[in-house]
Amino acid sequence: MDNKKVLIAGGSGFIGQKLTSLLIDRGYDVSTLTRKPKHSKDIFWNPVTREINLSQLSEIDVLVNLVGENIGLGRWTKKRKKELVDSRVDSTTFLCEIAEKMPKLSYFICASAINCYGKESDKIHIESDDFGSNFLSQLIKSWENASDTLASKIPVAKLRIPIVLSENDGALVRIKKITNFGLGAPLGSGKQTMPWIHIADLCRLFAFAIDKKLVGSYNANAGLDSNKDFMKSVALSMKRPFFLPPVPSFLLKLFLGEQACIVLEGIKVSNEKIRATGFTFQDTTLSSALKKT
Repeated sequence: MDNKKVLIAGGSGFIGQKLTSLLIDRGYDVSTLTRKPKHSKDIFWNPVTREINLSQLSEIDVLVNLVGENIGLGRWTKKRKKELVDSRVDSTTFLCEIAEKMPKLSYFICASAINCYGKESDKIHIESDDFGSNFLSQLIKSWENASDTLASKIPVAKLRIPIVLSENDGALVRIKKITNFGLGAPLGSGKQTMPWIHIADLCRLFAFAIDKKLVGSYNANAGLDSNKDFMKSVALSMKRPFFLPPVPSFLLKLFLGEQACIVLEGIKVSNEKIRATGFTFQDTTLSSALKKT
């Protein structure tokens, strides 16, 4: 493989850090866009003030977009919703405007989210299905549309990411903290479907997409489990008790407001499209994935 130059926006997050390490191990020359440069491979940008040094981007071959405030943190007030939109849609729009001025850029891959299909039903969703009508689904739609402004010029891919299992950060770390005190329990009915992927598989998937120049949207879930089975599996992996009754939906809605949809509304999704490209998930069961966290 030639020494392709990859630029990651949002590379300081837990996914970005793991992906950077993997790509470097595979021979890529990786730089990171960040508001607070600390290393020689860090490049300053500020999507809010629309500042960036274009001269440092002239040799970039691949652009990876991981920008965005954490959807699961902070109650969805009007202010928080604006932050979520600005950090994804506006930042991606600015990134695509910059990308058009990068002479060697040949590929763009953008993080997206699996919660784009709306409320759960018996339907198993594929990538061509319509977006839902709630705030989160419409946010994801706008996010993907922003990235697609480059699609007429270079190949563009969007990975619809579910809950990411990682030992360092993300939702699993917060779930483990609760479970460690013996307080693990199903949320709501516990029947809602939770798509998930291990962080190592997700990073491998990004690298695979870059290598193959995949185009379009892809559901990035390795497995599907009910919330009850997920929470129980976490407790078993930690050798902690799991006997408490489900946390009532009304309590979650009371404390989380509209944001409760993240944990109460599951989604059934197919990963057949990404598997058809030849990609193979290494961890397809919760037991194997949780052993690595």
